[in-house]
Amino acid sequence: MRATALGTSAAYPGPNDACSGWLVEADDTKVLIDCGTGILSRLQELLNPDDLTAVIISHVHADHWLDLIPLRYAFRYALTDRQPPVLYLPPRGHQTMLDVVRPLGDGPRADFFSAVFPVQEYDPDKTLSIGNMRLDFTPGTHYIPSWAIAVRTDKRFVYTADTAPSRAVADLARGADLLVAEATYLSLAEEAGDRRGHMTAREAGQLAAYAQAKRTLLTHIWPNRDRSLTLEQAKQAYRGELAMAETSASYEL
Repeated sequence: MRATALGTSAAYPGPNDACSGWLVEADDTKVLIDCGTGILSRLQELLNPDDLTAVIISHVHADHWLDLIPLRYAFRYALTDRQPPVLYLPPRGHQTMLDVVRPLGDGPRADFFSAVFPVQEYDPDKTLSIGNMRLDFTPGTHYIPSWAIAVRTDKRFVYTADTAPSRAVADLARGADLLVAEATYLSLAEEAGDRRGHMTAREAGQLAAYAQAKRTLLTHIWPNRDRSLTLEQAKQAYRGELAMAETSASYEL
């Protein structure tokens, strides 16, 4: 299995970066996990979108799915004979996305996405089979429902998506060969209000330590942040193999 970071920025794409998106490949199965702002351009540097088996979205915040709109236009107008990838959305996510695209020139079409992609809303209580991959889900702690995703073949790739500290996510990550953990903040003071929705770098390190992940990459970082500070803080809690996720870098499991 190979995982490639297509984007690592939080909220908005930094220079030469994109928002959240990971390409996970195992033999002929190629799955795009999240499709945030700028991801489609990065994806095309690696492969033709025709080659995707599936796209799966962790939650419906814009920085995790907004490039589904240009991806939809790519398949709508690229005159390809290839079957578009299956689009797997979180529970009740399809209607939220339709509400966002309603003002676009295509009119109030209930089939904006489904006219192009086979669309399914996944059941996070069940294992999802895509080619030779098996995907499991668990809810994170976020401002809206967000699902951490574990992809397994003979190896395990775990993506926390957006979450505050979560025992459920840490349990899903147990023994991961590669854990991709969000590490948005350096201090709890950065998170406004009483609700939690993201981790500090130290909390990401604590999650990785609890999970005994073999290797951990930190992602979902503010573009203007000195990433060495994020890495230094996470290392205070996790002594395993740890690095910042680098956009366009591929990681073999």
